[in-house]
Amino acid sequence: MSTSAIVWTGVAVAASAGLLVVVRTRWLQSRTLEKCVALSVGLHAVLAIVCACVGGWAPASWGRRHEGPMTIVMAVADAPSDAAAIDGATGDLDANDGPLPADAAAPEAAADEPMPPPLIPLVAAADAAAAPPDDHVPLLEPPAGVPETASAPVTADDPRVAASASSAAVSPTARPVPAPYVDRVGERRAAAALARGGSEATEQAVQAGLRWLAAAQEADGRWAAAQHGAGIERTAEGREQRGPGARVDHGVTGLALLAMLGAGNTHRDGPHAAAVESGIRFLVGRQRADGSLAGDAEFFAALYCHGMATIAVAECLAMTGDESLRPAVDRAVAYTLATQHPHTGGWRYAAGDRGDTSQCGWQVMVLATARNAGLGRFDAAETRARVFLQSVAGGAAGGLAAYRVGERPSMAMTAEALYCRLMLGASPAAPATAEALGFIAASPPTPATANAYAWYYATLASFHAGGPQWDRWNAQLQPTLVSMQRRDGGPLDGSWDPDPVWGPHGGRVYSTALSAMTLEVYYRHQPLHDRGERMARAATAVP
Repeated sequence: MSTSAIVWTGVAVAASAGLLVVVRTRWLQSRTLEKCVALSVGLHAVLAIVCACVGGWAPASWGRRHEGPMTIVMAVADAPSDAAAIDGATGDLDANDGPLPADAAAPEAAADEPMPPPLIPLVAAADAAAAPPDDHVPLLEPPAGVPETASAPVTADDPRVAASASSAAVSPTARPVPAPYVDRVGERRAAAALARGGSEATEQAVQAGLRWLAAAQEADGRWAAAQHGAGIERTAEGREQRGPGARVDHGVTGLALLAMLGAGNTHRDGPHAAAVESGIRFLVGRQRADGSLAGDAEFFAALYCHGMATIAVAECLAMTGDESLRPAVDRAVAYTLATQHPHTGGWRYAAGDRGDTSQCGWQVMVLATARNAGLGRFDAAETRARVFLQSVAGGAAGGLAAYRVGERPSMAMTAEALYCRLMLGASPAAPATAEALGFIAASPPTPATANAYAWYYATLASFHAGGPQWDRWNAQLQPTLVSMQRRDGGPLDGSWDPDPVWGPHGGRVYSTALSAMTLEVYYRHQPLHDRGERMARAATAVP
């Protein structure tokens, strides 16, 4: 070995040792992705120089003359005659001249070779082939034969609804609102809130939160996460660091829009119509070619942002029927389907990841909202999602849930998994549901345990499961969350301070939007626990 080779080999060893030292220090704890890319580029540059010094700068064939005979093989195909072309246009070509059958187009993959994530057309084909059974209950939709305005316990003979019965069936846009969203419309919203546990205080809190969100919107339609405290992490010494969450504008924009949509606003109606219009156009205008609505979010936040933004655009389409939004929703839902793991049924950060419960919740809601917007069936994707939820289940009845397979259950993941199972057709009376509700009840909401994410999903799960647990949870949550809202008359009036758990990542827009959506639970969607009662009423109504 030459002296130069020894020198450069030593340089490579030193560089590798330096990389190991860097990895084991705290240097990579912030802006991890950018720093890893820089380290990778630097290390590969050093390795390229070493290889060049050891093996030479140019391939062995460079500069040499190629002498001797040379053979060129050319494949020539005759062009079809005009008559054949005409026959092909009319479908009269011989069957042997047609394309190869699908099973002859490519060799069959080896049985032990891992299957890649399915392409979007394959997922769509699988969904189209799997027709729902006769007793299939669509996500967040009433069964066939039930009026769109049916919603127990908000019924026509309820005195709190009598005054709003005339406005319940039709939205201010003169277009029938899909059943899941009908309680958001007009006077029916206040009636539903009163009938299901809301109050004047919760409605005032929601409206104040929406006013702050509208004032915090940027001129281009986005909500700038970093301008409101997102992406700030604090070390043990109290020093602030810019970290994940600083570029989640599309995610918090989706949440802010969902809070406005949840109170009946669309880009066509409501006091915040202009804000919704601007926000929706921002998201649609920046959609990527692959359908993603993640914007500039970092790798670990991208699919979260995509899910939140997709739900917002799909809800707006469902509530208004604005067909100009459908192409964007189609592409965004296709992206969600393409990123689901084909075997585990989960979602995580990228296609092929085995999945986690937190991501699963947002993507299952994407599918539910897409159904309400009139998109095709997602039976195959829903079946895979059930498989994933079962894989993270725990407890005697399987009602608890962990963040990932093999980890300990947590309240937040148990609540999120329960809500997903209810959306996917699980019974509120199942033993697993009761076990999950008991686990949620053991972590009541208090100011000392503030966690907007966990409270949002625990509220959804408790409300849609119904029963005594909902009454207890609501009685504890309502005064706690309302009292934590800023009502000091200053620039933060109506907002909620970021909680210490995920608040530093999402900032004030994230905390305010999630808190407002939590207090909108009384009318954002019709209760899923009423689904069985609606089915029973429909069955008895059939002659």
